[in-house]
Amino acid sequence: MTELLARPQAPWALRLVPPFPAIAHRILAVVGTDDINLRELGGLVKMDPSFSAELLRFTNSALFGARQAVTNLDSAIMLVGTDRIKTMATMVAMNRMVRSSVRIAALRKVWVHSVVTAVIAEEAARIARCDRNGAYTAGLLHNLGALGMMSAYPDEYSRMLEVSDDFGFDLLRTERDLFEIDHCAAGAYLAQDWDFPDELAATIATHHDEPVPGEISLDNLIKVSWRLTDVLDYAAFSPNKQWTWEELIAFLPKPESSWLGESPEAARAKIGSLLADVMG
Repeated sequence: MTELLARPQAPWALRLVPPFPAIAHRILAVVGTDDINLRELGGLVKMDPSFSAELLRFTNSALFGARQAVTNLDSAIMLVGTDRIKTMATMVAMNRMVRSSVRIAALRKVWVHSVVTAVIAEEAARIARCDRNGAYTAGLLHNLGALGMMSAYPDEYSRMLEVSDDFGFDLLRTERDLFEIDHCAAGAYLAQDWDFPDELAATIATHHDEPVPGEISLDNLIKVSWRLTDVLDYAAFSPNKQWTWEELIAFLPKPESSWLGESPEAARAKIGSLLADVMG
């Protein structure tokens, strides 16, 4: 695990980032305890009706795959489990944060890229016999810095992406030139500021490093997963290096009985069906 550097002072580019919703923080805190009180958890979720409605919508989506229609939150918590509720609460919170900025096409790509990476990371974790919900959350949040900056400065960040793509500029260097911080460092800062686990913050900080052959870790799964997302034509940025599907799959244990083991076209169809009812 790569060690985190000391947290810097709040960068100016992150001062306008909306705070992580208090209700989501409370849900994650309750789920993180050894003795989870399901009634308390249900009561917390119901305190915010709009959050409850979004959580219920995601529970019934193909993305999270409830086996039967769920009509109330108590049933949702019982059916999908507390770990899954934690994952969905993070999804709802991030969806709220980017809601106004995704009207801009370039920024919508960043959000879609994050969701697709989460789906791929979860499946990669299943293959590698790692924590699937943790991998999903890390995949969703790997571009937390970009999501934060685009929510705070949507027009400026969108123009930066367009210029970077048009002229082939290095993305991280361009971010540092314009915002005095790149999205890897920005994401790690936000993750620490929002009291997310250090492992998650470290994974966000290093996700642009190259994957390591033979390494089974959360870090490496995310390094592979976001690059697979790019190969499937869900790229948010122009990559510095073009990878092939076969090169990236080779970093994972042999994906038998997995849609990741099929062709890129099959994987793209699978992901498209999962996204259809949640991305709008």
